[in-house]
Amino acid sequence: MTLQDEERERRLRLWGSIKSLDPDNVSASSLRDLGVYGGAQGIWVDKAKTGPIAANGSGVTVSLLHTGRHYPDDISEDGLIYHYPRTARPPSRDAAEVEATKNAARLALPIFVILPGQTDRTRRVHLGWVEDWDDEAALFLVLFGDTAPTYASPAEQDEPFSLTDDAPMRKATVSVRARQQVFRFQVLARYGAKCAVCSITHPSLVKAAHIRGKRERGSDDWRNGIPLCSTHHDAYDAQLFAIHPDTLTIITGPDVSPTAIGLGTDVLAVKQRRPHREALAWRFRLTQSKWKTKVGV
Repeated sequence: MTLQDEERERRLRLWGSIKSLDPDNVSASSLRDLGVYGGAQGIWVDKAKTGPIAANGSGVTVSLLHTGRHYPDDISEDGLIYHYPRTARPPSRDAAEVEATKNAARLALPIFVILPGQTDRTRRVHLGWVEDWDDEAALFLVLFGDTAPTYASPAEQDEPFSLTDDAPMRKATVSVRARQQVFRFQVLARYGAKCAVCSITHPSLVKAAHIRGKRERGSDDWRNGIPLCSTHHDAYDAQLFAIHPDTLTIITGPDVSPTAIGLGTDVLAVKQRRPHREALAWRFRLTQSKWKTKVGV
């Protein structure tokens, strides 16, 4: 048995111990005693145990601490989007922790995601699997489950596209249960964590918006998505503006001033990687139809 196999079995045994203690409300001291939690740091590697496993010497991440204070939308029951550490420590420390987390994916080793518990002294724990990362957006995608989920990497721009969920999808798709965080991760990784129609760039303020929404059976293909800040996500859903499918020009509705709702003049964030024309055209037709009804045309 390899060191990798031994470590995987050790972590699964630890998960069994955590489940016996109640993973929704386990004491922080119990997690420290088990060796799955290092205290206040966001990424716990435990180099003494994991250093020999990875050839690059960075060790393998054991757990991720997510408080929810800075990025509350990045956690769901399905998974977690985890932002690379950017601390005041020497840059090499942050880089080593990023590499250790990538090693968990490379070696197919589960990690423990530590969340706030019911009291200051307790924690909630998920078993997670690092499924993807993006260095440009500085994001990890972690999916939860007792076993590693099936995950398909983002489609390329020119691959066949399905606007609706009931159309044929790529042959290796992630399960429906885990689509929420996968969609958000792929939208932010492909476009960047910045609103497409204004200058907001703070990751905690940027949402992954469906162009054809889930109520209309819209697919979770990232090309049916666009990054929008909370205000412009609401404005887009309210059909206060539309995006031209060919020019990416922003067009506002009747009696709506672009400056009144803080819009630019064109889509700023998606000129290199753009939503699929079919998705934009569907939404554009829907919005124009509503506008014509509103003005009595």
